[in-house]
Amino acid sequence: MQIHMPHKALSPYIECYWSWQMEPEVPELDAILPDAAPEFIVHFGKAPRALKAADVWRQQPQSFLYCAANRSVRLLVENPIDLFAIRFRPWGVKRFSDRSMADLLDKEVLPDEVFGTLGIKLRDEIAGAIDDESRVSAANTVLQRALRERPAESDRLEKLLVLVNGGQSKAHDIAKSLGISDRSFRRLWHDVVGIEPRKFASLMRFHRAVSMIDEGHRLAAVAQECGYSDQPHLARNIKTISGLPASLLRKRLGTDVYQNLYTDRPSAPWQSSR
Repeated sequence: MQIHMPHKALSPYIECYWSWQMEPEVPELDAILPDAAPEFIVHFGKAPRALKAADVWRQQPQSFLYCAANRSVRLLVENPIDLFAIRFRPWGVKRFSDRSMADLLDKEVLPDEVFGTLGIKLRDEIAGAIDDESRVSAANTVLQRALRERPAESDRLEKLLVLVNGGQSKAHDIAKSLGISDRSFRRLWHDVVGIEPRKFASLMRFHRAVSMIDEGHRLAAVAQECGYSDQPHLARNIKTISGLPASLLRKRLGTDVYQNLYTDRPSAPWQSSR
């Protein structure tokens, strides 16, 4: 996996670009943990299959936006993988789209359905580039142009990015700082991020815990550091979000390609309070 940073003008909205190439010797199962960070993915080869329902696997589109927010995604990789992706921050898509994020969670959404003509342009420019360097350049160019052409968001969005504090701040305090009612804040958050503030904070706390577990910390220490009431509380939260018991999750950390995006990703939201 290769990770590339976006242009600094885009960094408030885009966490990174990343690419992935692999040739599985046998079919492999992979899991994408929910974290409310949307990803715009362009496959150059045959897309893998994703589990849609019990024992029902369907091939992913060649290009799409996906935001795993409420459940893990199971992938079956049977063919060589070659893809390029834009990893938005949890609030980043809204800067380029008129769609509410609440309507885009946990499903594959085609580029034009999210971004209109911008989505088609972005897909085509990335697909037509010959290597990662030119793909990064193409994405930077298209998205910087979109920033200039789209009306700027109100300063409330910029304040929101700071006040979120990796999911550590309370909704009431953020609303007060923005000068709006709790109800107005929840509507704004629902539109920009999609999931409830409390659920977002829970995901950020979960990923902070995953990062500490991957570093080798004892579960009891992780529970205390991350604000869980006790180790069983941490274990229940891990099982609910990942579908795996804590002991098995520890064994799998660092072995899955996608897992690198959670433990090693740059500027992870939950790391801002560490």
